[in-house]
Amino acid sequence: MSLPDPDGTRVVLIGASEYQHFPDLPAVRNNLSRLAELFRSPRFGGLPAGHCATVLDPADAKEMLDAVHQAASEATDTLVVYFAGHGMRSPDGSLHLALRNSEQGRKLYESVPFDYLRAEVLDSMASRSVVILDCCYSGAALEGYMGAPEEFADQTSIEGTYVMTASAATQAAKAPVGAPLTSFTGELVKAVTDGVPGASDPLDMNSLYRHVRQLLESRGMPVPQQRAGGQGHAIALFRNQWIPPAEKPTLAAQREDWFREIREGLLWHLEDVPALGKGRLRNDLGEPALIRSLLVSRIAVQLARGKSTASIRDILTSSPVFAVPGPDADELNELIDKVQFGFEHDGLINTVVLDGLGLLPWSPESTYMLLIEYWAAQRGRTVPRTRVEQELSELWDTMDSRVLAAHSSLPSFPLEVYPDLWERLKAEPDFRVGNAGAMVLTQRGGGDQAWEWWMSTRPWSILKAGHLVGLGEDLVRCQAAQHALSRLLDQAPPGDNFRGVLERATKVIQGQLDHISLAVEGMSAIEYDLLRERSRDEHFQDGCLTTFQAHLLQRYQIFSPFYEHETTHGTWGPLPWWAIALHDEHERGAAEALLTRGGMQLSFTAKNHDTDELLITCWEPGPGPSGLTARLRFDLHDAVHACELLLLARRQSVTVDFLTEHIDEWDDREIHLIGTMNIAIDGEVGATLAEIATRALRRLVPGASGPAIYHDGVPPLERLLKSSRPPRIYRHPR
Repeated sequence: MSLPDPDGTRVVLIGASEYQHFPDLPAVRNNLSRLAELFRSPRFGGLPAGHCATVLDPADAKEMLDAVHQAASEATDTLVVYFAGHGMRSPDGSLHLALRNSEQGRKLYESVPFDYLRAEVLDSMASRSVVILDCCYSGAALEGYMGAPEEFADQTSIEGTYVMTASAATQAAKAPVGAPLTSFTGELVKAVTDGVPGASDPLDMNSLYRHVRQLLESRGMPVPQQRAGGQGHAIALFRNQWIPPAEKPTLAAQREDWFREIREGLLWHLEDVPALGKGRLRNDLGEPALIRSLLVSRIAVQLARGKSTASIRDILTSSPVFAVPGPDADELNELIDKVQFGFEHDGLINTVVLDGLGLLPWSPESTYMLLIEYWAAQRGRTVPRTRVEQELSELWDTMDSRVLAAHSSLPSFPLEVYPDLWERLKAEPDFRVGNAGAMVLTQRGGGDQAWEWWMSTRPWSILKAGHLVGLGEDLVRCQAAQHALSRLLDQAPPGDNFRGVLERATKVIQGQLDHISLAVEGMSAIEYDLLRERSRDEHFQDGCLTTFQAHLLQRYQIFSPFYEHETTHGTWGPLPWWAIALHDEHERGAAEALLTRGGMQLSFTAKNHDTDELLITCWEPGPGPSGLTARLRFDLHDAVHACELLLLARRQSVTVDFLTEHIDEWDDREIHLIGTMNIAIDGEVGATLAEIATRALRRLVPGASGPAIYHDGVPPLERLLKSSRPPRIYRHPR
């Protein structure tokens, strides 16, 4: 079966959204506009705009049936009539379509008998007819539902046509409050836009019906019905948009590949750890590899906060993710030790800065949050929201609002239907529109330059995050094209023939930007940060941090007792990590009390933003009784100190060990850990520290910029770091 001849095809879309005596159905408005868009789109239906009429909220039967009569008299190939709204049954059981003034059981003349509409369709000269009814009777009085007709499909037999109804018998066709489309039409639209796997192209009505029925039935929704006369099952109104993933993976599939790479990166060196072995985790919480990677990143977060092996082991012992009996103490210690080794030497994931995943080595919290959001989204598809909320607290110790939003938004959905921009341009009936769009998206409109700059300013390679690369390319090209088209339209005189071409190209570009916005809305915070445009300063900072992180992870991590028992700054693994020295029992007692209370803050002293030296003070705010104050000096002529300061500003927190020195009877020095505190850095303070560090680094490597496209690091800084003293490590062994 071929697609209808556009010249001989007419479509009438009728919707009643406002009622005097029934609940309003605001989603019906969207039903009509979305279906009209599909029928008129060259990619889907390909009808001229004048051949697809919409009738929203007809005042009476005449207004509604006049539109059907006109379409039926003009159609020679295919006639399509769609109605969405409330439905009623008359005393004899026949179907009536409710309009604005209709009342259940009264004044049937205020509604439209389906037989009237059926007669108009039968009177048409069209060789093929399709009737789609998204309605039901109004017996279900709850807001958000439409009542169900009794066996509508049995009443609507039209020889040589195809009829599809939203429900059967006494079922209620749902129009959930707040949903953009009614349930039935929503799945119908999704099937047309996404395509139907395994179906023919063009998409026949029987395949379309079976796909929609399966989706609605799997969600516990009312089951649609169909009836056909002659070859009605084979009628095709749209092309089948289904593209097998092997031929052209969706952005959603690329996103899944990215998460798979992340899981593999977290687990590659833990394959032989018994605590994560087969059968050691519960099998009802999701994909085992995802649960394992969540456990690993959670351990890394605890390590970054200064927790001891014993305290992390206690957290894992009480974790409900392990099957009974859970791992013993030795198995958990081995797991923690191996995660710590990976964190010290690889920044949590093997060669994280270089392998294209785009994760932040100094922020295990962001990786943990990313995986939790992903887990919650996956989990929310199979269990109720309340259960996911409970499991977030019990399994992962979080009730972060971002996670709760993530598991309800199901971020992969917008990526599943994300359209190919170039295919949209190729499908334009007027080839000049496609040519104009291609021109402004590439060299002539600045799209090529925008794309090269965007790609070169990524924090580091994100090539394995294919969905972000695809979205980023479309985003910057479309933004450049939008500006170029705006300039061309300003120059085009009114009435110019080419002005319409430019206006249509502008509409296509804006449509793609709308799809991008929808996709970005469902993303996690780390994905958004990797996608967003970066300033030249941020580009330079990212390059410096990439260089410094690679420098940190190339050396062996050995605790260095501080010289002459002084408070000092340094790093551990990819993190800033400081040591505060306690000199007597009074200071030790004050520190122990402060560790119990928490709440230490940072302030800094500098002459100006171009200073050569910075003094950071750690202190207890308010009338805190500890009296402890620690000062740390940063020499901004020293590349290591400047990079440490930039790392501190970007992480926006620092972990501090409180240490005391003991001289034994043989005059040997021993360093004891009293406790550890994580100090948060205010966003405004962090921004100022980043500016000071950036200016210092620009003075140290004049003329250097961020890394060029596909390259990591800043070579002049790399040479300077290699000639400097190595950063000191002051994290006391746990």
